[in-house]
Amino acid sequence: MAITAAALTFAVLEGTSGERAVAPAAEPEAASAIEEAENYDEFLRALSLILEGYVDDEEVSAESLLQGAIRGMVEGIGDPYSNYFDASALEDLRMQTLEGEYSGIGVSVIDLDGYVTVLVTFPETPAAWTEYEGAEEGETAGLRSGDRILEVDGIDVVGMSTEHVADLIRGPAGEVVEIVVERPSNEVSAGQLSFSIERKQIEIPTVDSQVIDEIGVLSITQFSAHTPGQVSEHLQELLDSGVSGLILDLRSNPGGTLDEALKVADQFLPPGPVVITVDRESEEETLGVSGPGLELPIVVLVDGYSASASEILAGALRDRADVPLVGERTFGKGSVQSVYYLDRTQSTGMKITTQRYLTPSGYNIEMEGGLAPDHEQSRSEGDIMGDPDSDSQLRRAIEVMRDILGETGG
Repeated sequence: MAITAAALTFAVLEGTSGERAVAPAAEPEAASAIEEAENYDEFLRALSLILEGYVDDEEVSAESLLQGAIRGMVEGIGDPYSNYFDASALEDLRMQTLEGEYSGIGVSVIDLDGYVTVLVTFPETPAAWTEYEGAEEGETAGLRSGDRILEVDGIDVVGMSTEHVADLIRGPAGEVVEIVVERPSNEVSAGQLSFSIERKQIEIPTVDSQVIDEIGVLSITQFSAHTPGQVSEHLQELLDSGVSGLILDLRSNPGGTLDEALKVADQFLPPGPVVITVDRESEEETLGVSGPGLELPIVVLVDGYSASASEILAGALRDRADVPLVGERTFGKGSVQSVYYLDRTQSTGMKITTQRYLTPSGYNIEMEGGLAPDHEQSRSEGDIMGDPDSDSQLRRAIEVMRDILGETGG
């Protein structure tokens, strides 16, 4: 399973914006451009030669070749966030984004420096409890953030898209997938490690909370259909407990759907803008919220894996409410992807980048290489995220919050 660093819009899938559920047929201009392309005849010639001359004629069909051509066309964009989905991959995307569950091992991955890299290992999943081959007694089990995925079931996946690698990792519950990773040299048990991981049905956790010395800590791991409701429930519990301040932990949050990120922002910000989207014609649209906001001091925790929709929320909180960011510079992804069905049966689809986004102040997250923290704090080796006794970034955020509460008399 992969949750790429993306702010997705499912307006086309859901019909929430009045758009068509199926991508429209090519406009005359587009059709003309295709027919006038220098290699258009080459494409038709290649298709004909394969159909008429390939030795195993039962192994190929016009339909399978055209499906491969569509996949290659999307990959030809050269955008790591644009992908083609066959029926299986599209159903997985719907499940993990709209239903919050899927069949796999329990990790989110991201494209980083040309490698599909583990972003988060979800607690109490096969990816978290499976030991690598040859592990010594007492060594921490599971895949870890920063592990580079090299092979899946013997297939070299270096250079593949996150969606393609995720498709290889996913599969029926009960089956085993073989994964080889390269662990960074600064980690214990560094080097190439092999895992045999049994897939199971995974329910994606998106929100958690705790109270530390009257300070609430609300962690969001991604933005899916269930996230706004879970945020509301956890936030109310924290408020009922009488917390004096809130730490919003967006570390290792790769994003998710833009609509859900806006619904979450509505619970923290007063009426006003949250993000500015810019399309291919340079037309700008400001998306905002109308909620009353949260009358409580907030500190946001971010790291190098906080991306896209999580950067939208963090940037809006800093621009609109002067909320300080603690941790590391964020990933720096400032684009929105739209998902389209390609056929009337809604069995195949594609995700393409359709917009760029800016924070309310006009800050271009992608061009500027992410959001720089106001209080920089790197993660220390051996840190356990969420544990106040073993999480240096969380301890720093608590210190910043205490300073704020001291200044405001809270």
